Amino acid sequence: MDKGLKKILLLGDTGKVGNAIRSVMSKDFIIIGKNSSNFDPYNFKFIENVVQEEKPEIVINTIAMMGIDPCELDPAKAFLLNAMLPKALAELSAKYNFVLVHFSTDAVFNDSKHDFYTEADTPSPLNIYGATKYSGDCLIQALAARYYIFRISVLFGYTEKRNQFVEKMLQKVDEGAKLLRISKDIISSPSYSIDIASKLKFFLKNNEKYGLYHIANEGKASLFDIMKYIAEYLRKDIVVEEASYLDFPFSGIKNTFTPLKSMKTSPLRPWKEAIEDYCKYLFKVI
Repeated sequence: MDKGLKKILLLGDTGKVGNAIRSVMSKDFIIIGKNSSNFDPYNFKFIENVVQEEKPEIVINTIAMMGIDPCELDPAKAFLLNAMLPKALAELSAKYNFVLVHFSTDAVFNDSKHDFYTEADTPSPLNIYGATKYSGDCLIQALAARYYIFRISVLFGYTEKRNQFVEKMLQKVDEGAKLLRISKDIISSPSYSIDIASKLKFFLKNNEKYGLYHIANEGKASLFDIMKYIAEYLRKDIVVEEASYLDFPFSGIKNTFTPLKSMKTSPLRPWKEAIEDYCKYLFKVI
């Protein structure tokens, strides 16, 4: 390994963001990946032992309990992963002097603004997912000496898992579904994991100012808009039909209008351009 390259400890390297980071950044950094097969995010002493062993200059945390409904059903687990794990990493960051990179969410905001949310807007979570993620943000800001917090929105990109929105819908199509009913009334800033990772690489390579940033592909779209565009670009023989999120069962209060915009850094390319690249990738693997 090149001794001149900085070492990254990447927590959650097999997830959507983790995969993208490894793909985009592996030539410029030494990446030590950890995931559920070799890492216990609930054991904070174990985490410190890993940090002591690896001695990273940068720790990137992509581990979280995702989704509004799962967090409502298991709030204790959500609090541990989304708040207490970031707290532990922030304390370790101050103790061992590494840069902490953490990913947060647009779900820290409510729906009252009816416009893009920027870094200047005060969070006001509607649900346990948003509340626990916001707690993690606050704890990192209070405890870490050097950190980047990146709030992101609905993600699409390569993953082996099928537990998030776009992948769930594509799996239905793969299983023979001819009709997808998708919410038209949930609006966000759809973002490509590869673009998120490229932006992170820019921040780390250029020693950008530490702090909290909103990172998203430019524009806003409903869940319906996202899947309609993907289905059309992939030339899938399916009907994508408008629906309301109220048509489907759910446990927690939904965030319905939380598109993101940054006042501190330039936006990523428009979301439709990013989806076209994502679909080109899908053409290669399907």
